[in-house]
Amino acid sequence: MPADVKARGVLRVGSQQTFPPVEFREPGGSGVSGVSRDLLEDVARRLGLKLEYIQSEYASLISGVEADRFDVASGGISDTEEREQKLDFVNYMQSGGSILVLSANTDKLSTIDDFCGKGIATMLGGRTIMTAVEAASERCTKNGKAPIRAEQLPTAPDSRMQLDLKRVDGYIGDYPALVYMGSQFPGKYKVVGGNYMLTPYITSWGFAKSKTGLRDAVQKATQSMLDDGTYKKILDKWNVGGAALPAISINLPSSKRK
Repeated sequence: MPADVKARGVLRVGSQQTFPPVEFREPGGSGVSGVSRDLLEDVARRLGLKLEYIQSEYASLISGVEADRFDVASGGISDTEEREQKLDFVNYMQSGGSILVLSANTDKLSTIDDFCGKGIATMLGGRTIMTAVEAASERCTKNGKAPIRAEQLPTAPDSRMQLDLKRVDGYIGDYPALVYMGSQFPGKYKVVGGNYMLTPYITSWGFAKSKTGLRDAVQKATQSMLDDGTYKKILDKWNVGGAALPAISINLPSSKRK
């Protein structure tokens, strides 16, 4: 572990703190909550450190680590080959774009390919998601079925409203956020396929290239949590056990996984 981190006795975490259930502030609360926060709290304890959160906009997470404003970039950041040019990543959870439907929907819906002739809503600007939907729609027509009708809305609440009004059959959003939404409205929603992910990615913690010692220490501590069951217990607490990874890796984004 870097000498300055050890001497400071504090693990500084940069996060936007607006991404439930990963890292967020409860209404009226002062502290950070979420699955990542609980994991990092235990990691810090195992490393003999205290945890300190520093609020940062999502777009400033990478530059914040590079400028040593904090030790870890967190809050739902994903490992990509492009981002690995600037930071190293400890991969701690699988995630991706999933599909939310109303629990009352009795159609057999397990993947995007089951939405032929149906409507889906998603946020405007989600090019990766729309590319996957368009590809699925082409498969529908090639198989003699009706295409998928896609509606892009400005915000997540707008998209969910289309689902609530039954104007579409599914709403595509981030898997942890959909799970959290379901917990806020028990019995109203369900995620297609349980934990199906249309556009998978790997949620990670980012570290400066110069702090490989800290990166490795956090990876080993998190792996020890996976080995003793603490990791799965924390994910299950936040209802995202379906996003568990089989091992805690370093710099292994979705694009490099089979």
